[in-house]
This record gives sequence, structure tokens and C-alpha cells, in this order.
Amino acid sequence: MKIPLPRTILASLVLVSILFAQTDAFATGFNLGAKGAKAIKLDNKIGNNQAQFSSKAPLEDINGTASVNGSFTLDPTNIEATIGKIAVPVNTMQTGIELRNKHILGKDWLDEESYKDITFDVKKISGVQLVSSGGGKGIAKGMAEGTFSLHGVTKTLSFPIEITYIEKGGGDLVMIKTEFTVALKDYNITGKKGIVGSKVAETISVKVSMFGSTGA
Repeated sequence: MKIPLPRTILASLVLVSILFAQTDAFATGFNLGAKGAKAIKLDNKIGNNQAQFSSKAPLEDINGTASVNGSFTLDPTNIEATIGKIAVPVNTMQTGIELRNKHILGKDWLDEESYKDITFDVKKISGVQLVSSGGGKGIAKGMAEGTFSLHGVTKTLSFPIEITYIEKGGGDLVMIKTEFTVALKDYNITGKKGIVGSKVAETISVKVSMFGSTGA
């Protein structure tokens, strides 16, 4: 004999079913053959994982680079669910002038001795739009949401990103690009008196290129 479920339980089951259906409906994929969550590790053998930073101030322009490492999990059928952690070791920053490199690492600036890495913990990707798909290659754009940590300060931020997914059989390739700005005052980076705003810009422009593989 079947025992009828109370209306409250039945209503709860219906609500859960609707929520799950909505979650699937809002998942964006690359429309390729690859399925399931993939562990991606950044690998310089695939491409140069690098952050480029630029400071344009009235008295001086500074351009530099730094290395990038990290890993993330990406489901090619549900890009929104991407999570991971990206890090920029402060001691890899190069500006083309050795003395300036040392200044950047000092306590007046990034204080590398106390804060070894600049990190971004990716919690999800929002606003995903599929740009193109075909021939084993998909490109999507969205906003990477998470927590950004610099100079001992952590803030919730979102960055625009472009993700390219390429099917390669044994090890699919993933390329990610992003551009954003960092206001020094937001992270308590003051430098020596009178330098920020004259020789160093108050806001730093950053471009990041990352390359990884499911087979790395």
C-alpha cells in the first residue's frame, strides 16, 4: 500500500526539483565533446604564464612582468562552476632596473618578506557568454569572482576573463586572459612620501595570460 506524502514534504520535493532544473538551465558550456570537471594546472611548457603591470605617472612610466602559478577546476559543460587559486610570487617582479626591483620588494612597497604572494581565489564565473564554438575549440567570456589578496589585505573582487578551451584528446588545453586595475591605497601600499602620484601611478594596470592542460 502506498502511503501519501504530507503536502509540506511534497511541496519541498517539487521546489528542490525546480531549483536543480534551474541550475542546469543556467550552466553554460563550450558545446564540445569534453564533459565533467577537469583539473587544470598552469604549465609554462604550454605558454608563458605571466602578469604584466603598468604604472603611468606624470614623472615616469614603469612597465614590468611577474610569473604566475596555480591550478583550477573547470567543467567544460558548466563554466560557471569554475574554482581555483592563482598566485603571483612577489619576488618574480621585474621592471628592467635592478635597483627598482629591490625597492618594489621593500617594506615601503610590497614588503615581500612579509607577503610572499599576490593571490586570487576563484569562487565562480558569472555572466558567462559563449563567443564561439567549433572544430574542437570553444571561447567564452565572463567575470571571475573571488577574493584578491595583496600586501596583507583581502578584498572581494571580480575580473573580466576570456577562456579558450581546445580539445586535444589526452590533454585538453586551456588559455585564460584578463585585464584589471589595482588602486594602491586600497591595499595600504603607500611607498615613500611623495612618490605615489608623481613617479608611481595611484592605480596600476594589470594584464594576465595563463595556460594550462588537463594532462599537466
